[in-house]
Amino acid sequence: MKHTEKILTLSSSAVIGALLLSGCGANNDEPAAEAPAETTAAVPENESTAEITDDPSDGQASDPSEDASGSASASDEDGGEAASLAAVETVLAKYEGGDVADIDYDRRNNVFEVEVIQNDTKHDVTVDGAGQNITNEREDGNADQDDLDELGQASISIDEAIKRVFEEASSQDGTVLFDDASLDEDNGTLNWEVELDIDDRDATYYVDATEGSVRADN
Repeated sequence: MKHTEKILTLSSSAVIGALLLSGCGANNDEPAAEAPAETTAAVPENESTAEITDDPSDGQASDPSEDASGSASASDEDGGEAASLAAVETVLAKYEGGDVADIDYDRRNNVFEVEVIQNDTKHDVTVDGAGQNITNEREDGNADQDDLDELGQASISIDEAIKRVFEEASSQDGTVLFDDASLDEDNGTLNWEVELDIDDRDATYYVDATEGSVRADN
């Protein structure tokens, strides 16, 4: 009888052990099932972060450069102060030692027509509207003695006269463009006569060629 009880006790222990093992196996399976759910959740988060990061940087990179370039091109307009001064410089670089006696801006063809005197010889030179490149030139015979005398008396050069006139006109409203400049004697006073176009209105200035004062006639 005692032997039979011992066998039952061992059998019960075996059953309990089997139940415990199956319970442990079930617990071990649960973390493995949760792992794919964590991986799946991480993917959308990364994709969303990438989209948010890319969009603002793209917009911020393009807008400032466009505004800056637009501003740079508006301040360097053909026919403006910078272009007219560049045209004088371009011609004098080609005709070293010469003097520019007259410069006219042809708005229709967007070119500067420049008269330069070098070694008592006149040259007619055409420069593009930006004042950078000579597009045509020809010799135009000997300069008049009166022109040579007037250039010899002038202590203010044509480019300096143009600078002073644009400075004088800087208070004017609207677009200011160069028209023409030439040396002229009036009532015993030698002046650079400089004409501007201010919002399609002609404006004439006189720059004393000996001492540089500016007088407006408009």
